[in-house]
Amino acid sequence: MSALALLAVLSLPAVAPADETGHDPDNPLVPFIQPTVKERAVRVALVDSGINYLLPEIQQGLALTPDGELIGFDYWDRDARPFDAHPTRHGQVQRHGTQTASLLIREAPFIELVAYRYPRPDMSRMAELLAHADAHDVRVIGLPLGSNTADQWRVFESAAEQYPHILFVASAGNNGRDIDSQPVYPASLALPNMLVVTSADDFVRPAQGVNWGRTSVDYLVPAEMQSVLRFDGSAGLVSGSSYAVPRMVGLAARLLRSEPALDAEGLLAEIRRRFATGTAPSQISQGYVHDPRQDDEDIIAISETSDWNPGAGSVSATAVSVPIDVLVLDDQWETQQVTQTLDAAHEILSQCNLTFTGVQIRSVQIPDYLKDLETGASKTLLDAIRYSGAQRRVTVVFARDTRMNQPFDAEAFGKGNTRSRPWLTDSVWLTLALRDRGIGLAHELFHVLANSGEHNEMPGNLMLRRTTGSNRTLTDSQCEFMRLNALDAGLADAG
Repeated sequence: MSALALLAVLSLPAVAPADETGHDPDNPLVPFIQPTVKERAVRVALVDSGINYLLPEIQQGLALTPDGELIGFDYWDRDARPFDAHPTRHGQVQRHGTQTASLLIREAPFIELVAYRYPRPDMSRMAELLAHADAHDVRVIGLPLGSNTADQWRVFESAAEQYPHILFVASAGNNGRDIDSQPVYPASLALPNMLVVTSADDFVRPAQGVNWGRTSVDYLVPAEMQSVLRFDGSAGLVSGSSYAVPRMVGLAARLLRSEPALDAEGLLAEIRRRFATGTAPSQISQGYVHDPRQDDEDIIAISETSDWNPGAGSVSATAVSVPIDVLVLDDQWETQQVTQTLDAAHEILSQCNLTFTGVQIRSVQIPDYLKDLETGASKTLLDAIRYSGAQRRVTVVFARDTRMNQPFDAEAFGKGNTRSRPWLTDSVWLTLALRDRGIGLAHELFHVLANSGEHNEMPGNLMLRRTTGSNRTLTDSQCEFMRLNALDAGLADAG
């Protein structure tokens, strides 16, 4: 878990300031950045360890004056160069701010980011920081940092109350504890214009190692294994409640882009309307922000539809029929590959006197990020285009890749593993990385139809834990178990 902490750090020396020429690798001059006009830009801020403003990917998201000067400040060193550096008591330097900033800029490219380096030597400077943000029209301020010491945040608390129109988004922290009983600040402050977020795992629970609190923490946000830009410009994967902050800031900015007149109270109300659904896990107070990137302006639609039918002579008159809906999310799945996968899976499961019926292959037009399997984002996709008739259907999704924390090339979602994520129930997801695709589809369909996650290590059995390329057989008892459960669940019809 990555998080920026202030614990017992006020006695540490500040970073040495740059010399008059600015030739200090730890505090370089800000280069000229060509200002660009962004349509319907929203100005937000992050208070972190600073940013690497030398990286072009970071520069494109920064708030600038018309002359190309950086709008931001280092309240640690008290200069206009908020360069990313967080020296620890052991002499190491953490580079946290570039990572949080890169995540925000990637997910909300329309923002103008005011970057602040937090004032570790004197946290009373937070009052100056908030005044600076307000003077520069910042609408949302992210706080992916915290400490155990309430006194460090008293000035911030008083100052934040003076700006009720600004929404603050704070991290719950990564101590693996209930902050209702063991507070973390600023998350545990009772500010009406602040919401607190923590990271969710694939099962819509607080992720391992993050903090929670039925009273203190408002929302779960998917923030595990997030792609970021590291300080040196390389790509990385990060996890933790710190990264829930930029994702929530991006969401708030997106809402402001649609409704610029919203103040902090209005933003909070709109977020509650969308995500406080009454199904929040007991560890948090409000809800699960399943997809912070969801944008009302995005197009999610069926672009092409075709029918698939089993081969001649392959269907018995007494076969149990399984209606299936097929979604193709990426055009790297060619039509022939999809039909061949269905053909092979059907042939394997026909040994159980089972057939696929009413199969429609539907290609979709969606934002790029929805092409991969991810717990929260899948809700956006399936809510928009999944079959919604009276008859229950298994949905087979041909996806590009997976962003699940425990990645598999193919994955099945039955009733047993979807209690906290019901939108995934009765679906099978295949990725482009899957080998032996027909076997893989038949294997995952068995899991869903039988409502069982069990495997069978009998040589040649379809339900081997790992596909061998020749494991295609099922026993009579396996077939009967699958048919009976599918019929009982309403996923199949008797012949």
